[in-house]
Amino acid sequence: MTKESLTTQPARAIDAQAMLDAIRSAGITHVLTVPDTHQRTLLALLAETDRPKLITVCTEDEAIGINAGLYIGGARPMLLIQNNGLYACLNTLKAIPLDAGAPTFMLIGEHGRDLTRPSRENTERSVRMLEPTLEAWGVPYYRLESPEDLDNFGRAYRQCQEQGGPVAALVGAPTSGVSRSTIKQEER
Repeated sequence: MTKESLTTQPARAIDAQAMLDAIRSAGITHVLTVPDTHQRTLLALLAETDRPKLITVCTEDEAIGINAGLYIGGARPMLLIQNNGLYACLNTLKAIPLDAGAPTFMLIGEHGRDLTRPSRENTERSVRMLEPTLEAWGVPYYRLESPEDLDNFGRAYRQCQEQGGPVAALVGAPTSGVSRSTIKQEER
């Protein structure tokens, strides 16, 4: 856990374009996703660009395996998933990022979160148990609770690359903004 994870303020949306800029600034080449509705505006922007390359996969297990292969091949990948997806891939998380040490950066949306409460005080189990689950597995994490926390994205990604293994950035509120294609449709 990092000190950045301790917050009592309500979560606020981070603009999808700002998130895309952070992804590009980190030098990330591929975003592997099992689509996360919590981060749908970011996914819409990623779908409209060729940098980084967006790869949609069927399961989080598959994403972790592809992430390791891309990393071995010299790419700089990341995962974009939701909290429920993390729970679904714990066995693969143990085997590839934790035991084999493959750098695995995970941007995890807190699907189902009551934004007025800290994660650990949410009634939704998948939200409330996210931080304790990461702590139990020894996975460092950073919070992205508001636009002011966006620097935590870079910190988390650097830690992942420097130490190997998994590191997570937890997205508290759904990303905001509209995609370029939506803007083009509205201009017509």
